[in-house]
Amino acid sequence: AKFAEGGKQTAKKDLCRLAMTSKTVYVASICVHVNPQQAVRAMLEADAYPGPSLIVAYCPCISQGYPLAESIQHCQLAVDSGYWPLFRYNPD
Repeated sequence: AKFAEGGKQTAKKDLCRLAMTSKTVYVASICVHVNPQQAVRAMLEADAYPGPSLIVAYCPCISQGYPLAESIQHCQLAVDSGYWPLFRYNPD
Protein backbone atom coordinates (compact mmCIF):
# COMPACT_ATOMS: atom_id res chain seq x y z
CA ALA A 1 0.00 0.00 0.00
CA LYS A 2 1.18 3.51 -0.75
CA PHE A 3 0.79 6.29 1.77
CA ALA A 4 0.76 10.03 1.21
CA GLU A 5 4.02 11.69 2.23
CA GLY A 6 2.27 14.51 4.06
CA GLY A 7 -0.24 12.26 5.79
CA LYS A 8 -3.99 12.38 5.57
CA GLN A 9 -5.17 15.84 4.49
CA THR A 10 -8.81 15.54 5.57
CA ALA A 11 -10.21 15.66 9.09
CA LYS A 12 -10.60 12.38 10.95
CA LYS A 13 -14.07 10.93 11.32
CA ASP A 14 -15.56 10.73 14.81
CA LEU A 15 -16.41 7.03 14.97
CA CYS A 16 -18.18 7.34 18.33
CA ARG A 17 -20.40 10.18 17.20
CA LEU A 18 -21.27 8.33 14.00
CA ALA A 19 -22.26 5.22 15.99
CA MET A 20 -24.37 7.27 18.41
CA THR A 21 -26.48 8.66 15.56
CA SER A 22 -28.13 5.26 15.13
CA LYS A 23 -29.44 5.45 18.72
CA THR A 24 -29.22 1.64 19.01
CA VAL A 25 -25.51 1.22 19.77
CA TYR A 26 -23.81 1.35 23.18
CA VAL A 27 -20.75 3.59 22.73
CA ALA A 28 -17.89 4.36 25.09
CA SER A 29 -14.65 6.29 24.84
CA ILE A 30 -12.07 5.09 27.35
CA CYS A 31 -8.45 5.47 28.42
CA VAL A 32 -7.33 2.73 30.79
CA HIS A 33 -4.26 4.67 31.94
CA VAL A 34 -6.29 7.69 33.07
CA ASN A 35 -9.48 6.17 34.47
CA PRO A 36 -9.40 2.38 34.79
CA GLN A 37 -12.69 2.30 36.75
CA GLN A 38 -14.53 4.05 33.92
CA ALA A 39 -12.96 1.65 31.40
CA VAL A 40 -14.04 -1.43 33.35
CA ARG A 41 -17.55 -0.04 33.83
CA ALA A 42 -17.79 0.66 30.09
CA MET A 43 -16.75 -2.90 29.27
CA LEU A 44 -19.28 -4.37 31.70
CA GLU A 45 -22.08 -2.15 30.39
CA ALA A 46 -21.18 -2.95 26.78
CA ASP A 47 -21.24 -6.67 27.57
CA ALA A 48 -24.65 -6.37 29.25
CA TYR A 49 -26.17 -4.22 26.49
CA PRO A 50 -28.55 -6.34 24.35
CA GLY A 51 -27.54 -4.73 21.06
CA PRO A 52 -24.28 -3.84 19.35
CA SER A 53 -21.55 -2.12 21.37
CA LEU A 54 -18.53 -0.03 20.42
CA ILE A 55 -15.66 0.86 22.75
CA VAL A 56 -12.89 3.11 21.44
CA ALA A 57 -9.75 3.29 23.58
CA TYR A 58 -6.97 5.88 23.56
CA CYS A 59 -3.59 4.19 23.74
CA PRO A 60 -0.44 5.92 22.46
CA CYS A 61 2.17 3.75 20.78
CA ILE A 62 5.95 4.00 20.50
CA SER A 63 5.61 3.63 16.72
CA GLN A 64 3.72 6.93 16.76
CA GLY A 65 6.73 8.59 18.35
CA TYR A 66 5.63 8.53 22.00
CA PRO A 67 8.18 7.06 24.44
CA LEU A 68 6.73 4.21 26.48
CA ALA A 69 7.93 5.83 29.72
CA GLU A 70 5.76 8.89 29.00
CA SER A 71 2.57 7.12 27.89
CA ILE A 72 0.63 7.66 31.12
CA GLN A 73 1.44 11.38 31.16
CA HIS A 74 0.55 11.60 27.47
CA CYS A 75 -2.82 9.95 28.12
CA GLN A 76 -3.51 12.30 31.03
CA LEU A 77 -2.75 15.33 28.85
CA ALA A 78 -5.01 14.03 26.07
CA VAL A 79 -7.93 13.59 28.48
CA ASP A 80 -7.33 16.80 30.46
CA SER A 81 -7.08 18.91 27.29
CA GLY A 82 -10.33 17.54 25.88
CA TYR A 83 -8.61 15.90 22.92
CA TRP A 84 -9.87 12.51 24.16
CA PRO A 85 -13.13 12.82 26.11
CA LEU A 86 -14.13 9.91 28.33
CA PHE A 87 -17.79 8.97 28.11
CA ARG A 88 -20.32 6.16 28.08
CA TYR A 89 -23.47 6.39 25.96
CA ASN A 90 -26.25 3.92 26.66
CA PRO A 91 -29.27 4.46 24.38
CA ASP A 92 -31.64 2.69 26.82
